[in-house]
Amino acid sequence: MLMNILNKLLQIKIDDEDKYAKIFSQIVKDIQNNKFSFNFDKIEKEDYYIILEDNRMDSYFIHVVPKQLWNLFKEIQKKSPDQILGFSVKAGEYKNKEVRVSCFGVKCNILGKSLFKLNQN
Repeated sequence: MLMNILNKLLQIKIDDEDKYAKIFSQIVKDIQNNKFSFNFDKIEKEDYYIILEDNRMDSYFIHVVPKQLWNLFKEIQKKSPDQILGFSVKAGEYKNKEVRVSCFGVKCNILGKSLFKLNQN
């Protein structure tokens, strides 16, 4: 069943992946600079959500989720409560737990490139 969901995800072309990658990288930077607020569960923006899970694999996970993938994200989130939901990076620690950031559905190479560009600035 999880494989069916992942196969669906692979078939979806995400609009403006670079935009979400920049948001992902900015969140990583904000966490590293202690400028990130952990006082929310879900923030809705125009075309994406920022989701905070405070106990996935004994870590904090912040997910950037494009709205076009929201239903798939929720389905995977429910069916895989003890697994990482995709590529993530450790951005720091908060309350003695790792803080990891992911950008659901955006390719790893695009996320990596975005982090690299952010670190050059």
